[in-house]
This record gives sequence, structure tokens and C-alpha cells, in this order.
Amino acid sequence: MTFTINYEEIIKNSLKEAIKKLLQNVSLKGLPGDHHFYISFITNFPGVKISEWMMKDYPNEMTIVIQNWFENLHVDDKGFSIVLNFKNKPEKLTIPFESVLSFSDPSVNFSLQFEGSASQNLETIMDTKENDPQPQSDKDESESEQNSNIIQFEKYKK
Repeated sequence: MTFTINYEEIIKNSLKEAIKKLLQNVSLKGLPGDHHFYISFITNFPGVKISEWMMKDYPNEMTIVIQNWFENLHVDDKGFSIVLNFKNKPEKLTIPFESVLSFSDPSVNFSLQFEGSASQNLETIMDTKENDPQPQSDKDESESEQNSNIIQFEKYKK
């Protein structure tokens, strides 16, 4: 058996750990200054809990903004839950860290994107859904649409 080091996985896990620590600090102290967060996640990922209307409006992916009004931000090792205002109504969301596609704080021009997360995680979800198998041609078309927004740097490496 050959030992290999999966640097991408190690880095991805450490970045998600950083997001966890940031959210833990915000849950204790609030958002300082002009800081605010945009967090995109896979809505149909196992463990995501959102209202039915959100799932209908955002069946694959959703971006939330943590800025002026939020409450009950709770963070644990697996993810976080938060109450945000949607359509002038408080809604509770539960989001596992594994479902997070991107995290940004525009106030300081900081952004993280988890390469391959969208296509890999959605492919895993599609493969594990036994009740709703998708024909291969639809799946390929769906992945090519997602990948059209992703720049693959591998082809530029020397």
C-alpha cells in the first residue's frame, strides 16, 4: 500500500475550519465594522434544512447574506444554524460545512471557493438518490452548465 498526501483535501478542510472559527466568533461577538458574509451552499445536500418554499425556489444552490439582521447563530463541528429574514419573515436554516460552495466577505475583498465542490458534491447527491435516477445525458448537460462558471486552472499549469 502506497502512502499519498491529499493536499487539496487537507487545505479544503483547513479552510472550512477557518469558516467555522469565523462564524463561532460572530456568534459570540457579532459582526465587527462593515464585515458581512456571503455563503453559497448546496440546498439539496444531506443535512441542509431550509423551508419548503426555499427548496422550491432554490432546488440546487442558494446564497445567504449575514449582515445587518440575523439571530440564533449556532456553530458546531458539522455546520451552523442561523435565523435570517426572508420576505419580512424569520426563517431558520441549518447548513453543514460540507455543503458550502463559497464564502466571502466583500468588506475586505476576501473570498474562498471550494474547487470542484459544486460538481463533485452534486454528482455524489445525484448518484445516491435511489428514488430519482437521472438519465446520463441530463446529468452531463447539468454538469457542463455548472462547469461553465468554473475556471479550471489545471490546463494552464506547466
